[in-house]
Amino acid sequence: MGATARKPATARKPKRLPLVLAAVAGAMVLAGCSAGGPAPGASPSNTPLPASSSPPPAGTGGWPSQPFTDAELAAIIIGVAQARNLPMAAAQDPTRLRSGAASGSFPSVSTETTPGECLAFVPENPFVRWADKAVSFAEGGIPVAGGQQGPASTIMITLRSAEGIAKADFGYPEDLVSRCSHFGLVTTESGRPSAYAVQLLAAPPVAERQYGYRQSPEPKGPGDYGSVGLRALAGTLSITLTLAVAGLDSDADAQPALHSMAALAKDLITEAGKGAPSVVPVPANSLTAEQLVELFKGITGPNGEPATLGGASVLGPPPGITPGTSSREPEAPCTFSDEAYFGSLSGAVMGQGQIQGPGKIDYSDFAVVSMPGAASRPYPFDARAEGVRSCAGIQEEVPGGASRQWSPVIQLSPGPAADSSYALAYQLPDGTGEWHVRSGARRGTLSVEAESRTLSQAETQAKADGLAAFFGNVFSRAGV
Repeated sequence: MGATARKPATARKPKRLPLVLAAVAGAMVLAGCSAGGPAPGASPSNTPLPASSSPPPAGTGGWPSQPFTDAELAAIIIGVAQARNLPMAAAQDPTRLRSGAASGSFPSVSTETTPGECLAFVPENPFVRWADKAVSFAEGGIPVAGGQQGPASTIMITLRSAEGIAKADFGYPEDLVSRCSHFGLVTTESGRPSAYAVQLLAAPPVAERQYGYRQSPEPKGPGDYGSVGLRALAGTLSITLTLAVAGLDSDADAQPALHSMAALAKDLITEAGKGAPSVVPVPANSLTAEQLVELFKGITGPNGEPATLGGASVLGPPPGITPGTSSREPEAPCTFSDEAYFGSLSGAVMGQGQIQGPGKIDYSDFAVVSMPGAASRPYPFDARAEGVRSCAGIQEEVPGGASRQWSPVIQLSPGPAADSSYALAYQLPDGTGEWHVRSGARRGTLSVEAESRTLSQAETQAKADGLAAFFGNVFSRAGV
């Protein structure tokens, strides 16, 4: 997702919107989308954009006057999704995005407009936005009313909030609107440029200030998607909404999308007008999400390749959701269920990463967990390790209700001393002949688990030893 256009030797590939303007869509689980997210905002060819036109929603205390936190903004998105009877996955975890920005693993992105002053209408590079701690943010997506979630039917949402958000996002002079009624946009991601034509559009009145825009790839080819966007300001709340649209040839083509986004903007503003949502406080932890990501910078895996941890999250209920008793049963002996295990880690900071080796199957997936200081012992990791250490066969519970059998299971030496650990090798009845090596270790409040593969049973212990050395490097860096 989010890659710029590349031309294959035999045919022209439809353009996809650049990562700088489509990162929300990339972070949402919209795998395989051919459209991508939005671009800048702006307004009509000759019609002036209204600076102020809509009163605050009825029943609220006016436009929001206090800044919202990241978690509160995410809860606003979730609140609207609940009112529309939509899944909780409407909002992403801002903690993960912020920690991802700190990882330094994102591609370099630059944006230029012609004329240059029209850059005022282009939303900020998401990687910069995620790293900016002076402004709160949340991102997510909600399908068009009555539609299914998909790349061309999900409205992507970015909320920003700060005392100075009006100046930051809408601080352009009014006469700039007419000068930027049409402008060119070029985004360059990892050295690959993509060009777009942008036109500002008059937007339905929903807030103090608002404008719309439509963006099309340039030159436009068969199958290329454009995007329509709406940006609105309501007190301390800045809203950017975008929707991928096919066949975007005129202002009229943009109107259905623009009106759908205006309805969503009204709902978001009404939800924000109720005041700051209630959010569950983050428990004290020896490592924050950003510190956990920082811990892995420079750490290498079994073959000397870098271990990449792109972000981390605080596990628990979504913002604005009252925590309740978990419906997940704990892992029983000789079972392995990530769903049950992760569900038992409320308050923990967790990140998942990968170590890419030289061969096709020479990679390792890993997960690292830092337990909160108030967590009771034994930790969930200890129960998991004890439950699989003596098993000749293990049933893996796969999310969604399915299961698969690990057989045969060979117990391996877990390596260096730890407070708790396990290591085993197994095969799946998938006909590949591959051996999977899973192992994990905990020292103090920090645990690491990893999985590798090999075609030879004789190499399984060596694989486990390599993972154990990797765990030791992580513990040493963390000082445990």
